[in-house]
Amino acid sequence: MTIPLEMRGACAALTCAFAVAAGSGAIAQERISGVEIISGSPTGGWFPVASMLAERVNENYAGQPTSVVPGAGGVGNPLRVGTGQSDIGISYGPFLMLAREGSNDLYQEAFPELRAISGMTANALHIVGVGDMAFDTIAAETPSLAVATGPTGSTELFTLSEVFSVYDLSFDDIEEWGGSVQLLNTSGRADGWSNRQFDMVNFFINPPAAQVVQLMSARPNSRIMSLSEAATDTLVERWGMLPVTIPAGTYPNQDEDVLTVGMPYVYFATTELDDDYVYNFTKAVAENHERLISTHASFEEWNPETMAEGLGIPLHAGAERYYRERGWID
Repeated sequence: MTIPLEMRGACAALTCAFAVAAGSGAIAQERISGVEIISGSPTGGWFPVASMLAERVNENYAGQPTSVVPGAGGVGNPLRVGTGQSDIGISYGPFLMLAREGSNDLYQEAFPELRAISGMTANALHIVGVGDMAFDTIAAETPSLAVATGPTGSTELFTLSEVFSVYDLSFDDIEEWGGSVQLLNTSGRADGWSNRQFDMVNFFINPPAAQVVQLMSARPNSRIMSLSEAATDTLVERWGMLPVTIPAGTYPNQDEDVLTVGMPYVYFATTELDDDYVYNFTKAVAENHERLISTHASFEEWNPETMAEGLGIPLHAGAERYYRERGWID
């Protein structure tokens, strides 16, 4: 299902720069009604990658049908696609599993028609704090902290609240100790950190992240907070996350390895989206590795042959056809 064109006017300006028409030599194979990809923040990594892929897949169709809009985050996007407000979304395997099942804390309604298209690079949880602050000691010290995380429906909000839970902490605790927790978009968190308004911010992003480098350079006493092995083990067991080590020296002020968690992000749709279109979209991802690298450096180490792995939910029929043709699945 596609939202009416009149509802997309507010987003058109954000995507027009990316909806580059195919060259005059390209042959439009057919027409298809508009397809909306809901991504992430315009200042994050998801939006430019999705825009590049929209440009490439549009070369197969007349009328440039694919558009990209900023998204509701890894938690919110499955709801948008499941209810038909957008056609393709970006999220993570654990959230997609929960969205298909329903009747849980994140998704009351079940969306069994959700299907995976492709797995991409793995993003990692970055928690940036000041001084020698550590999760192991926060509860005992009860400091007055100003914390900023992502908006409702974002992966940042979900992951930080889960980390707090693992350490028997809560956002309510922070406020009871005289601190505050603000839910802000990426630029809001970055600006607030640079202006010394916050003691802790978090991002779910692929390392090395230029934005995090800038933030840590702006405040010499900042550092990436490490999680304990017990905490990462719990998050792996509870949500299917992956343990991630950010090597020492990746960021300013980082003298030691940092242990955290991460997940590869996943493009997904529903069974309602045309099989041939999804086939062409999957092909655009798989056969434009160099373009992906030029759009985001994280794709340097990414292998397209792993696109069908660790998705959390069944494959869309169009994606499955492409992977079988390439011999990447049985």
